[in-house]
Amino acid sequence: MSAVRVFWLTLFAIGAAAVLLGGWRNGEPWTAAAFVVFFASRVWRSVIKHPLWPRIDDDPIRRAHQFLVVTSAGWLGSGVLAGVAAIAGEGQEWLYVAPCFLVMGALNLYVLLRKS
Repeated sequence: MSAVRVFWLTLFAIGAAAVLLGGWRNGEPWTAAAFVVFFASRVWRSVIKHPLWPRIDDDPIRRAHQFLVVTSAGWLGSGVLAGVAAIAGEGQEWLYVAPCFLVMGALNLYVLLRKS
């Protein structure tokens, strides 16, 4: 694993903690959590596409399934948290964003289940 990837993953973890702390202090914890879940899934997808260590027994089908599971989880998790943020009064825009996130998560789940 390269030092550059370690640096960026560490920087992401620090940034995610800062976003959660800032969201909590500003009275918008659900909004912060939705952002962190969404971008954490993107980081995880990147690690699936480009593993941190070389794999000897790499299975592209298994990695594709993992990729779809993480993508679905990111969209659905962010959608649920965005819906909670809307209900909690953290911003009316979440009423528009949450359904889109949930639909994207459901579509990815559909592709995963259809291709399995």
